[in-house]
Amino acid sequence: MTGGNATFEPQVAPCGATRGGERIFTDDLLGLATEELRFSCGCRNAREEFHDGSVHLRVVRHDGRVLVDNEFRGE
Repeated sequence: MTGGNATFEPQVAPCGATRGGERIFTDDLLGLATEELRFSCGCRNAREEFHDGSVHLRVVRHDGRVLVDNEFRGE
């Protein structure tokens, strides 16, 4: 398993503000990969890619409102 975290330069957060934050990522080298952007304002973007090719995307504003919660099925 690999993974890590790093800071990212300011970009437009889900709430519309321009903020930097932290990027957290993991990969089990067998097909499961996750990436999460945590903005300094509290907004979050998360992407999970599963072994079967399915992808789950979730975007949450800092006030807790879920803007996107989609799952795309693999084969």
